[in-house]
Amino acid sequence: MLPKKTQNLRVGIGEQNILFALATYHYLSAQQLCRLLYSPSSLTFVQTKLKELSDGKYCQRLFLPRPSRYGSAPSVYRLASKGLSYLSASGKQVGRYRPVEERAHSYLFLAHTLAVNSVLIAAALLCRTSPEFVIRRMAHERDLKREPMTVLEGDGRKLAVIPDGYLDFAVNGTHQVCISLEIDRGTYEQKVWRQKVRALLAAASGPYQQRFETASLTFAVVATPGEKRLWELMRWTEAELKEASQDQRDLFRFTGANPETASPRALFLHPVWFRPFDKTGRPLLEGVRSQAA
Repeated sequence: MLPKKTQNLRVGIGEQNILFALATYHYLSAQQLCRLLYSPSSLTFVQTKLKELSDGKYCQRLFLPRPSRYGSAPSVYRLASKGLSYLSASGKQVGRYRPVEERAHSYLFLAHTLAVNSVLIAAALLCRTSPEFVIRRMAHERDLKREPMTVLEGDGRKLAVIPDGYLDFAVNGTHQVCISLEIDRGTYEQKVWRQKVRALLAAASGPYQQRFETASLTFAVVATPGEKRLWELMRWTEAELKEASQDQRDLFRFTGANPETASPRALFLHPVWFRPFDKTGRPLLEGVRSQAA
């Protein structure tokens, strides 16, 4: 039996915003929800709201598995059936979802998803503070899986290409910048990474344009372990690009910036991104001048 308070939980604007955010980003920590919806000083308030929603069965509270024996296990939140029903009644389309399937994910899966969301949240916050940037479309990996791009490997096998996230920016109402996001948490070996680069290059030669109906494309690779990993991925990518029939280095940008701690302006507008064969840092939204700069 639920406590009376949670049985009669009134879903107000604050609770609605949290549920809508969970529907959009799929998995979020209290810190991410606070960053997205409130001021940094509101973390306790957000944690209280999440506890009420979790106790009321509107969302699930999962404990991020610890990568080692030591340290605490932070909480991650996901929609539950009651929250899904509430959003559906509100007209929000959230796609196929079975809460029972969401409980047995590994540390690597959840940590990767939270890192993806840190970048997507930073993009949303950039647009709030710099009105010349508007996100025309944002898509999460879990949504993009429903319609993957398909490319052919050298041996004729089909391979699905699914970005970790996708951002379509309109800048100053006219200029379009589209970013296909790749998050690396230090788990790729060189052979697998180079295979991924080949698949991305193949996608850029036609399947991408068909899938997203635009020629604007930058593969933005975020190396969460930091700069050492950034340069390693760059070397592997450069080796693969040397074997390509065309010079496609300009498709790629790499950063070792931490999307969880970097400000939105620093992540997108500061020169912390690098192009293969070029050690000159540049902004991800290169050539775009922010009015607040």
